[in-house]
Amino acid sequence: MCRLRITLLAAAVVASACATLPPPTGPLSTFASTAASPPPRAVLDSITAADLLRHIEVLASDKFEGRAPGTAGEDLTVAYLTEQFRHMGLKPGNPDGSYVQDVPLVGIDGTPTMSLAVGGKAMQLEYRKDFVATTARFVPRVDVKKSELVFVGYGVQAPEYDWDDYKGLDVKGKTLVMLINDPAIPDPKHPDQLDPQMFRGKAMT
Repeated sequence: MCRLRITLLAAAVVASACATLPPPTGPLSTFASTAASPPPRAVLDSITAADLLRHIEVLASDKFEGRAPGTAGEDLTVAYLTEQFRHMGLKPGNPDGSYVQDVPLVGIDGTPTMSLAVGGKAMQLEYRKDFVATTARFVPRVDVKKSELVFVGYGVQAPEYDWDDYKGLDVKGKTLVMLINDPAIPDPKHPDQLDPQMFRGKAMT
């Protein structure tokens, strides 16, 4: 278990675009305490595409390493956003006087193994090359032993399209094998295109 410092990255990028403004004083400081009021025109006009791009280029740069939790990129991101808050004149909101909050974070880093048996012959699969596996269960070990595989097409139940990949199948206690995305149904009038009347064509439904 480790600690993760949480910030609202997207909101901070937008907020930090206002960093060209001086610290809130007078009417602007009043606005800061009355969130229900519409923002002054000066605030809206100060948010420009150029400013947004400048912050995005910094946060998306190789130096920030993807900003993943628990990495040096996260430290750089938090420091950058904190500095933008200070530059804007925003005061820390935490009781300890900081801009960030510690919350528990659990990382699951297991070493999965898998074998496949067909016709009495077993084949050991190589992790990351032949398969990937993960779990969201916070337990020391997860075992799925001698589970029968059942192919269920795309695993879709869609009465609105008169489609049921599970019809007539007994899947209780078994491992389901399914295709990703939606069923690819050709358009009757244009066979080289997907039918927009079925699963919204190219859309991910």
